[in-house]
Amino acid sequence: MAQKKSNVKVLNNEYYRQQTSSNDKKQQEYLVEKKHRRHMHILVAFALIVTLICSVQIVKNYTQARQINTQTRTAQKELTGQKSQNADLKLQVKQLKDPEYLQKYIRERYFYSKKHETIYNLPEDRSKSVTNDN
Repeated sequence: MAQKKSNVKVLNNEYYRQQTSSNDKKQQEYLVEKKHRRHMHILVAFALIVTLICSVQIVKNYTQARQINTQTRTAQKELTGQKSQNADLKLQVKQLKDPEYLQKYIRERYFYSKKHETIYNLPEDRSKSVTNDN
């Protein structure tokens, strides 16, 4: 295809040069502004990504802290129960070292009796028993 020859001739005068120079400046300013906007969009996107990552980490750490606090409370309760049980066992060991208590415990728990002795279990005796076993 042959190009069409234009009949328009450009005048190279002061006004034309001023207008083209002004248009070139506007075009250059537009390109700089467009580049600046693109950089700002990239910067904002980067800041949002960093913020999102930090937020996820904060939520994750918060969840872990709650789990650890729950585990700590559970362990504290278990420790308290174990200490109470340990104290009860120490008391029982101390009582079992006492011969009178031991004799009373064996007679009540295992129904041992002295010679010519009869044992009767009464309901009210059960509440006053030496052992607190049911």
